[in-house]
Amino acid sequence: MMWWLIALALLLVLGGVLWLLWRREVRKAGRSMSGTLGIPLVVILLAAVGYYFIGYNSHTNTWLEQQREYRPVARSIIAGHPPSRAAADVPAGALVRVLQAELTRSPSDVGWYALGSLYDQLEAPVQAEEAARKALSLNPEEPAMHLLLARALIAQNSGQLTDPALAEIRWVLDREPAHDGAWMLLAMSADRAGRYDLAEEGWRSLLSRHSEGETGDLLRRGLENARLQKGRQQVFDTLQANVSGESLPAGGTLFVYLRKAGSTGQPLAARRQVVPAFPVTVSLRARDWLQAYPDENAEIVIGARYTPAPGAPVDQAAITADPRPVRVPQADPVNLTLKQP
Repeated sequence: MMWWLIALALLLVLGGVLWLLWRREVRKAGRSMSGTLGIPLVVILLAAVGYYFIGYNSHTNTWLEQQREYRPVARSIIAGHPPSRAAADVPAGALVRVLQAELTRSPSDVGWYALGSLYDQLEAPVQAEEAARKALSLNPEEPAMHLLLARALIAQNSGQLTDPALAEIRWVLDREPAHDGAWMLLAMSADRAGRYDLAEEGWRSLLSRHSEGETGDLLRRGLENARLQKGRQQVFDTLQANVSGESLPAGGTLFVYLRKAGSTGQPLAARRQVVPAFPVTVSLRARDWLQAYPDENAEIVIGARYTPAPGAPVDQAAITADPRPVRVPQADPVNLTLKQP
């Protein structure tokens, strides 16, 4: 209600100023002022009604209250001082809004880093990346900001390491070779991306400094898994299928997948590509794997789905090829034939 009264008062003041200017101009022209007082009042009334029903946002009061309550915290963060309130006492979403507003007026590397960390916490990696880049533009020599950017880039890739993220991590490790946070980020994201040489490097570095107790046991398991998956990768890499289409129109979207025999749900690996012509040979590479490599003796099958629509999702691919067994190491591509339902 307070802000509604302030807005009304401002409208009245503005209306009064306009009316006085109008009256002066009318008198200069030698015209009568009779009945003119009601005109600005009607304008003010219409403006007030329009603001209330159209321009007034129901969340405005909440936003203004949060600005008042958390502005001191945001300003302390931007200045690089310990905030006056514990982090647990300030809702992350509210602090993001207040901090964002304050940074537009008083940008600082620490403030942008804090905002990026909050976005990271809220699982908003695109916004975290933007904040991290702004922090780095103000302080390009701070390792924590490079790692924040790396985390944001990795989060946008479903937790898997990307080359730009690797460059940020390497920047940190070139300057701080024993940076545990950087090595852990490298090891875990490389594992998820199937880049087991890098994962092995990360686990090995961490284990060289933390070999005792439960931490050492966890790191050893990580290292053993990376080595195991690295060995299996050489067996399962570049599995191929020759897919024919039985008079199907080319130019659509083909999905080739691997599963354990009899399983459903997420496949072990899958590749999607547009088909320029049939038959087509499709290779499933390390980057196409969605799960860990199975045991070499596991029974796996390879199948295909197709839709004539280019760029369509897999659930629209109603034309299928019956899955066929795959023997590893593979000697020849598996032949798959797509059939209309």
